[in-house]
Amino acid sequence: MKFIVPTVLVLSIIAFVAAYNLPLILYNRITSELEAPENKVPSGLIIEYSDGTLLYSPKTVWRDYDEIPQILKDSVIASEDKRFYKHSGIDLKGILRSLFVIITTDEIQGGSTITQQLARTLYLTTERTWRRKLKEVMIALWLEQKYSKEEILEMYINSVYLGNGIYGFPAAARYYFRKSIDELTPLEIAMLVATLRSPEKANPLRDLNTQFTKTVLNKMKEADIINDQEYQRYLESLGKERILPYEEAKEHLDVDLFWMIVTDLKDLGFDLALLRNGFRVRTTLDRSMQRLLMENIDKKTMAGLIVEHTTGRIKAAYGLGIFEGRRQIGSVVKPYYYYLAFMAGWNKNDILEDKPIKIGKWEPKNFDEEFWQAVTVENALVYSRNVPSVNLFMKLGQNKVKHFIQNVLMVDGFYPNDATISLGTIETSLVDVAKGYEPIFNGGIVVRPRIIEYVRDKNGVYYYSYRPEVLNIVHNPKGFDARTPVEASILTLQVLEKVVSMGTGKSAYLPGRTIYGKTGTAENNAWFVGGDGKYLFLLVKDGKNLTGGRDVAPTWKKIASQTVIGYTPIGMPIKTSVAKTSPASTESSELEGERIELPSPQSTSKEAEEEKFGAELSISEIYERVKNRTITSTEILDLLKTKSPDEQKEILTEINKYDSDLAAEVYLKLLGGGEF
Repeated sequence: MKFIVPTVLVLSIIAFVAAYNLPLILYNRITSELEAPENKVPSGLIIEYSDGTLLYSPKTVWRDYDEIPQILKDSVIASEDKRFYKHSGIDLKGILRSLFVIITTDEIQGGSTITQQLARTLYLTTERTWRRKLKEVMIALWLEQKYSKEEILEMYINSVYLGNGIYGFPAAARYYFRKSIDELTPLEIAMLVATLRSPEKANPLRDLNTQFTKTVLNKMKEADIINDQEYQRYLESLGKERILPYEEAKEHLDVDLFWMIVTDLKDLGFDLALLRNGFRVRTTLDRSMQRLLMENIDKKTMAGLIVEHTTGRIKAAYGLGIFEGRRQIGSVVKPYYYYLAFMAGWNKNDILEDKPIKIGKWEPKNFDEEFWQAVTVENALVYSRNVPSVNLFMKLGQNKVKHFIQNVLMVDGFYPNDATISLGTIETSLVDVAKGYEPIFNGGIVVRPRIIEYVRDKNGVYYYSYRPEVLNIVHNPKGFDARTPVEASILTLQVLEKVVSMGTGKSAYLPGRTIYGKTGTAENNAWFVGGDGKYLFLLVKDGKNLTGGRDVAPTWKKIASQTVIGYTPIGMPIKTSVAKTSPASTESSELEGERIELPSPQSTSKEAEEEKFGAELSISEIYERVKNRTITSTEILDLLKTKSPDEQKEILTEINKYDSDLAAEVYLKLLGGGEF
């Protein structure tokens, strides 16, 4: 017997410890990674297209606690949770009643406090099992630890489901009664509270609502929210109301598009916890372009992006991987380093070898698995010849090309540490591919693509207004200074025009329009990137055995033909001849086209640095006034008008170091003005 007592004691202690710690372990496991509830509440923000038309109508209209009528708060508590201000998230009497139902019927019924209902609405599914009930209890306790009773009631009233896709009493008041919650009668409040019991079967549009409303009115009377006379009057009025649901103009907002917008908002420093409170977000999205993408793209296999390459405004975006994708880009990469090659002095009619080569264990092949022996630089890009492109890449230098694409063109992503980069094994997003093409199309400026035009609150106060964010201005890398970036852009675009008119991108050719573009084919996807003097339009399709010219360019053409893409001329003298002595030859190669005078590279001498701007100010004085914030964008603009594009970019780069907002304002005015 002497051994039995200690054993029983030990077992009792173990049981006690387990009984004490198990709930704590479950609590920590269930609540340790919960997202803040304010980020789970259905969003109350309004999202618009660039023309102000509605892109997204919120499912809820957020009202702060102090803006919610007291009669509504009291009625919800009287009907749903009379002990709301006394319990810590769970009502033990209700739990015991619920457990009895579980044991006898294996169903979950009753026992849910307002806090538990909020936990279920924000974090859980509608399944009726003991596991979900356990999670509901733990999350309710967590909510009560983190938030005040007023905050919990505020979130509940703004987020609870009330039928017909409507969340929260403010939105329900608008939908069912065409009123704000301040204008609701006690009877209308009772009808909405009654909806909580069965949102789809007992909302004000359903007959069952009348029976449930009687119960709510009785509870309101018992809680002295209404008196006996009011109670009788409201009972007599029941069933006589004519409910006409308020159908606002509604657009289907693609979930992925919504999160693209949220991603950009977060990058700008905004959080849904703030924006849900009645904010209005005007996007840069063009309504017609966006609809064209949505109507012509199956986002399970395709994604598209249209962006203004001079401002960075995203005009349309649809599909996956727009901002954060990891697709290989294939031959879409080639114009990046052909652009660099033209800066280095290569000419379009310089010769590249198209013969079998081996780099380590890698033996690159042409798509047709044939070799042309020799090909011009121009034709190598027009017909997307892999082997001569690899040869050009190696002559430029693998590390130098990688640095140029990654740090000058600002193309983020995964870069293999080998020469396969030359054929597009870089894995990145559509936005990053667009960043790399922007300076080719606009003469050397990388602008961050943005989807947000402005953000303002419900009182009309602006929290953000769009301005172009210049990420970089292309300058010649050391040893690659035979041509200016503008001249290199001209040559690259001359070739990209032929890609569309006669090369691998001819399926995108639109008669009467001028399109500059490039196809791309990778192992698991294919691309076409095309544009004009204003727009860049990127389209990618995922799958095996695809080519950019065959499987993507025709769809690109179908969509682009219904837009104005191809009608805006490039803002550079595309017809110019910019021949130089090629690094591949000691003889100068003349290019076709009319020869015109181009700006010479800016002098780097001390005297040139101090050259007068106009009649009064030197460069150093300009920079000093920028640093001291004593100069306006208009003054700078007047001075820049007399300077070449290269000089303008040089000055803007320096100004950007001291005041990026001022640099952006000047840059936008150089483009011809526009809204900020």
